[in-house]
Amino acid sequence: MTVLDEALAVPEGTPAAAVDLASRWREHDAQFKSARSQAPRADSALHIDRGSHVVLTAPHGTRHYRAGAMKQADLHTASLTLLAGEVSQVSTVVSAGARAEWETWDERDDEFSRHLRDLGDPARMLIDIHGMGDHHGPDFCLGTGPRPGALEEAAVEILRAELAPFAVAVDSPFDASPHYTVTSLAQRHLDLAGLQIEVAARWRSPHDDAAAPAVAALTRALAAVEDHLRAAA
Repeated sequence: MTVLDEALAVPEGTPAAAVDLASRWREHDAQFKSARSQAPRADSALHIDRGSHVVLTAPHGTRHYRAGAMKQADLHTASLTLLAGEVSQVSTVVSAGARAEWETWDERDDEFSRHLRDLGDPARMLIDIHGMGDHHGPDFCLGTGPRPGALEEAAVEILRAELAPFAVAVDSPFDASPHYTVTSLAQRHLDLAGLQIEVAARWRSPHDDAAAPAVAALTRALAAVEDHLRAAA
């Protein structure tokens, strides 16, 4: 067990209904920052395996390289992913560094990418959590990637239904098709389904209790996708 695993260990058997989303999210946010500062090297990542068909990923929770350039973090996407994984009881892979420069997945070799390549049964779909600016408009954007199939189509329908109170766009403004996305890695290289969820900034602050309804809806939606994949397996 790594430093990150120890710092972010989630109590097993905690009922989802018993989780106070706002306070638990703040705990994850504080623990992630603390664990990241103790990480043994810059490219550390955290993998929490819950034996699920869905695996949530957060590649941009810290400053990171994308397409050869250093980018700012998608704020709070790491802690949001950890919270969503806990409540929906699905596995998570969260980057805590990813500062090594890379251009393509073939040349990327860090803890985050190795965790993804090492996924085995029962993993069937990667759902990649990103953050987008409020100026884009929607509350959530679902990107179906370069090679969407039946699983992506089913997941989109489930997510749109579960997130119905919110504005949900599909493939606009982000379609997750560029070669450097996790969704592209899943579909093109890992023989897995893949989907990207962009979350507007207004729903991404663990310090704003008003964000809780959107986070609760997202966790319910992710649990519903997991239930669908289990039933279809």
